[in-house]
Amino acid sequence: MTMGSEASQANMRDSLLEIAQSGVLAPSADNQHVFRIELGRSSLCLWPTPEFASGTPHHRRVLGLISLGAVVENMRLRAGELGLGVTTDWLPAGSNGPIVQLNMHPTSPAPIDELATAIAHRHTNRRMYHGPDLSADEKGRLEEAVGGIPDIKLVWLRGDARHRALSLVWRAESERFLRKPLHEELFSSIRFDLSWHESASIRLPLGALEVEAPMRPVFKALRHWPLMRLLNWFGAHRLLGLRAGWLPCWQAPAFGLITASAPDELSFTRAGAALQRLWLQATLMKLAFQPLAASTILAFDPVTHEGASKEVRFELAKGWLSLVPGATPVMVCRIGRALLPTRTSGRLPLNNYLGGPH
Repeated sequence: MTMGSEASQANMRDSLLEIAQSGVLAPSADNQHVFRIELGRSSLCLWPTPEFASGTPHHRRVLGLISLGAVVENMRLRAGELGLGVTTDWLPAGSNGPIVQLNMHPTSPAPIDELATAIAHRHTNRRMYHGPDLSADEKGRLEEAVGGIPDIKLVWLRGDARHRALSLVWRAESERFLRKPLHEELFSSIRFDLSWHESASIRLPLGALEVEAPMRPVFKALRHWPLMRLLNWFGAHRLLGLRAGWLPCWQAPAFGLITASAPDELSFTRAGAALQRLWLQATLMKLAFQPLAASTILAFDPVTHEGASKEVRFELAKGWLSLVPGATPVMVCRIGRALLPTRTSGRLPLNNYLGGPH
């Protein structure tokens, strides 16, 4: 190998590491990624974690696929900043190989997508939002951010459609406190070992939840299922679902829904790319943003002990079918203006995600 080729390969490796780092900064369910990254000479392969490969609950797999779509979109945007084009090969589920391979190649100079500059600044804001309403121009810019992704649409929920969608969000968020597996999943994602003033690089820090100070001792106690089950007899799950889902979405100036053409794995990854682009555009516009997945994702669940009850699953699926017939609802999101979040989640160093299959 000549010195020139050695230098070129070193430069490519540096670029791949930068691209991988941008991928790690993408959103993930409960701040936990489902992949490891293998570096090739001019490629990145994302391998599933053992938990993801072995078959997580269905709704968790859907969330993982959405996150992977966002990860790949971040990588594509960062590669463009570095003057590299990307071809993406999604590999069949159950193939015992990587989930996706990204191949990099030098490309002709092209305008850099400004969304890439927002990657490091994107975060979830769980505060209450305020107005004014988004202008037609602001909504147009948000729509444009997702407009180029095949079979994906951004639907603004207004009027009666908004009212009905809020009911679905309330129903789904309440179910997360009512069903033991969903309750355990919810509270296991929170770092109760930390104070309300500390951040975390894995799972969710308490401060990021924006729980009101008087309610914090109560919230921490609710992680104990026997207490939660007792309080649910008095309707506590309904009150918690109201606070966790209905109220924040009702108060937000804009309430949107990302839909796909079908409930298949490729569509979920495309929806993830759209979610990330929408989120990055909102970040550039200094708008607060929060995705809420329960009302859509739980509707996909097969009837098992791990997800929503049969009745709730049916209610959610029927409700969304009446609102967006012929489309697959993937993610609702609220958008508006708010103070900066009290705390945001960090990320583990990139080295924690590097490596091939186990």
